[in-house]
Amino acid sequence: MGLKSPAWYRESLRDGRVTYIAGESVPDITKNPWFDVAIANAAEDYVYDDPATKDIRTYTTEDGNLAHRIFKVPTSVEDLEKRIEMSHITGIATGVTAVLMALYNIKDQVAKVNGQYAENIERIYKHCRDNDLRADQVITDAKGDRSRHPKDQDDPDLYLRIVDKNNDGIVVRGAKLHITGASLVHEQTVMPTKAMGPGEEQWSVSFSIPTNTPGIKIINRAYAHPNLSDMDYPVSGRHNAPEGFVIFEDVFVPWDRVFLAGEYQLAGVLAQSLGLWERVGGLIGMVKRARLLVGTAQLLCEMNGIEKASHIQEKISDLVFYAEVLRMSLEHAVRNYKMTDTGMVYPDPMAVNVGKFYGASNWHMMVQKLHDLSGALVLTLPTEADYRNEELTKYLDKYLHTKNNVVVEDRMRMYNLIRDLTADSFGGWELVTTLAAGGGLAAQRIVTMREYDLDGAKDAAREAAGITHTAGKRAARV
Repeated sequence: MGLKSPAWYRESLRDGRVTYIAGESVPDITKNPWFDVAIANAAEDYVYDDPATKDIRTYTTEDGNLAHRIFKVPTSVEDLEKRIEMSHITGIATGVTAVLMALYNIKDQVAKVNGQYAENIERIYKHCRDNDLRADQVITDAKGDRSRHPKDQDDPDLYLRIVDKNNDGIVVRGAKLHITGASLVHEQTVMPTKAMGPGEEQWSVSFSIPTNTPGIKIINRAYAHPNLSDMDYPVSGRHNAPEGFVIFEDVFVPWDRVFLAGEYQLAGVLAQSLGLWERVGGLIGMVKRARLLVGTAQLLCEMNGIEKASHIQEKISDLVFYAEVLRMSLEHAVRNYKMTDTGMVYPDPMAVNVGKFYGASNWHMMVQKLHDLSGALVLTLPTEADYRNEELTKYLDKYLHTKNNVVVEDRMRMYNLIRDLTADSFGGWELVTTLAAGGGLAAQRIVTMREYDLDGAKDAAREAAGITHTAGKRAARV
């Protein structure tokens, strides 16, 4: 019970979990170089004795114990603000544990359908909180032919489903894709990928089980190879988390770990709640990343002596507008929070979805501006190994020189940052995940149109046009 340590976290991963990467089985991920950076990042979230971060990383529970703030159920705007502050010092393995907030968010609704499921949500949440465990948001199914419902697929396992029920629990089969950090967490917390209808009861399932449960296999794909130079790869060399293709091969789930088992009316509720908290995390990341783009662009242009050119200032101002719209969307979402019946607060879904949509749909345009500012050297710059070669250093210092107050190595680092962030393996990963994480752009459109006050907007239009009757009630002609 209680807060754990980095050493404990590393040891906890040696639990027999079945994991693969680069085509090979990995019996102990703590000894495999593909996972070195990811595990080191995750272990940092177990450092609780640093006075500079302890207050923001921890909170006191109702039992008087300290717990990681990722488990703090928000009850005020201050809690939401602290959560955002915490995200700046939190790795992905802890960040995805927000799946428990998604479950807690709709616990009251679940209780109205099945009180036992709601009790299970509370129990698993406290189990993870009190034991300092990490859980993953396991949601996206393989889906097969997207034009067909789960029950109409060539293979019924293309959506995770219940294949058996008994007095002890359920048995599930299927796969979940794009699960960030799946091999780094202790719990696989499964949610429905979308709303279900009558006849789709067996695909309406949600639960949480330990990662080393028999029948779970995780195939990993990483965007960063092991042992990358920090100078050449300042982002992916220091921060990465493999994506997991999680297979459930007739996995048994006890009833006390089940949150949904056939009640299709709740499938959409669970999926939408996770979508909100995923997009909250995505928007927080976008705000941070947009500010980084502004600073990177301005600093590089100053190094190159072009910062005063009008067309350069125009591009940087576009980056500033992008960053500020995202920041204001997040701030609005927090300040205009919503509240559940039992007092949990959560960011305004409208502001979150509008911000996420704007950030995702315009990211490629911001990258284009950055590339236009930086030029081809982003791709053709020699590597750190070249610069450290004594025969070559003098040439690079000579021909990469811009002005006396700019250190060539610093200039190289800026170009490497831009390449790694936007034009290399990690840049490609960012381009796709910016659109896809938390659901594609269509998902944000759906929520935004559902939340928007269209009736109020129509009333305003009627008033402006001088229309005094409402639909279906034409004014009598004089």
